[in-house]
Amino acid sequence: MVISTKKTLLIFGYTKWNKYSIAALLGALEKEKLDEKIKIIISDLSEIRDIINSNLRSKYELVIVAVSLMSTQLPHSLDTIKDVVESARRVGALTIIGGPHATGDPYGSLISLGFDIAFLSESEKSFSEFMKAVTDGSDPLSIRGIAFWDGEKVILSGRPDPINLSEYPPFSLKYGLLGPIEISRGCPYACKYCQVSYMFGVRFRHREVDNIIYYALELIKRGLRDIRFISPNSFGYGSTGTSINFNALTELVSKLQEVRRFGGRIYLGTFPSEVRPDFIDEEVVKTIKGRVDNKKIIIGAQSGSNRILRLIGRSHTAEDVLNAVALLRHYGFGVDVDYIFGLPRESDEDIRETITHMTKVILMGARVHAHVFLPLPGTPFVTETPGRITPNLRRELFKLLGKGLIYGQWAKQELLASEIDKLRQKYVIIATPKRVDEALIKLGKSKLMARPIDQVVSRIVKS
Repeated sequence: MVISTKKTLLIFGYTKWNKYSIAALLGALEKEKLDEKIKIIISDLSEIRDIINSNLRSKYELVIVAVSLMSTQLPHSLDTIKDVVESARRVGALTIIGGPHATGDPYGSLISLGFDIAFLSESEKSFSEFMKAVTDGSDPLSIRGIAFWDGEKVILSGRPDPINLSEYPPFSLKYGLLGPIEISRGCPYACKYCQVSYMFGVRFRHREVDNIIYYALELIKRGLRDIRFISPNSFGYGSTGTSINFNALTELVSKLQEVRRFGGRIYLGTFPSEVRPDFIDEEVVKTIKGRVDNKKIIIGAQSGSNRILRLIGRSHTAEDVLNAVALLRHYGFGVDVDYIFGLPRESDEDIRETITHMTKVILMGARVHAHVFLPLPGTPFVTETPGRITPNLRRELFKLLGKGLIYGQWAKQELLASEIDKLRQKYVIIATPKRVDEALIKLGKSKLMARPIDQVVSRIVKS
């Protein structure tokens, strides 16, 4: 999809996993009117090489290839990514990477994958500043929130300041890249297995209600009636994230009724806006009952063992989950409960407690959503043993599967966890500053993908 024309060409690598990120970044460019100064192509990641080789380089002063990457994409996308980077380099294009993986592992993104610049944390502001510098011919390395290789070491320019969500579109209305509305960002709990707090910070921030309603109505104008939201804890809307702000949540739900009057269907508390169990009380459930269109709420339990819940930093108890399920079922909601198996230092006793806990929520009428622990870059658990399902647990899961009481991709995730760990062992994922020197020795100059940033910046500033 070709969007606009100028002297700089920006190619976004599009996949089903990063479509919301691209929509938000394009919305940020649109906000600053930077999209009017460059030509933008949104292409399937696997097709970028062909685009680069189609003589486009001769038509533009600068070509930038941008990839937003989740760590879970890396095992099956590694060859494609390296192919894209090498093809871009051959024609003198600049390569940049962002997203959870770049934030969690800027070192590997530069040294092993070979990208010229890695964007850290949220990038709406920093990416816009970068593209402005590119179009102005000024130094793009002066902005905060990026990492690059100077020929000897990885340079981190500092973490960007958190943005005000209401100042940035959740997607691109102008070019029709639409999706869920992000209503909250950040998380105060910093669970040790999860990338959210380490990418977006521990301050829980929120999009203003009127801003949410505006974009919801814009979606309806474009024929999209199902209105969904992005939040790490949707019932925590308007709060600091550690307790319910009932007034703020009530205001949001009340004003969303205007969207329903225009034919919109409101999905709050379901994917991708799940809920913490300790944020479900009777007053909240009464508030949403009959005012949202989802009949099911998704709760993050993660374990039925209080010992494990304390170890991973969840800050709620197994009993909180049971209370939440009981309350939601009492008011007629279906409930899905997330569990993560194979968490670090999980004992046989912890597994037995989790199986017992699952049995209880199932008897209460809930369904289990099963996951396997993934050692993700940027989290305290990045070096932990990848999640594995024990034989006894596997038998229990398949019994539940046969009865339709459980769902999930746990078998695929078990393999994925192992593949992520293997990439770390091979230094494709470096993850920590301490491993950089090890990686340079292990990989050697012949396998070093990084190139000194001054080779690139000199051309950008001259452009």
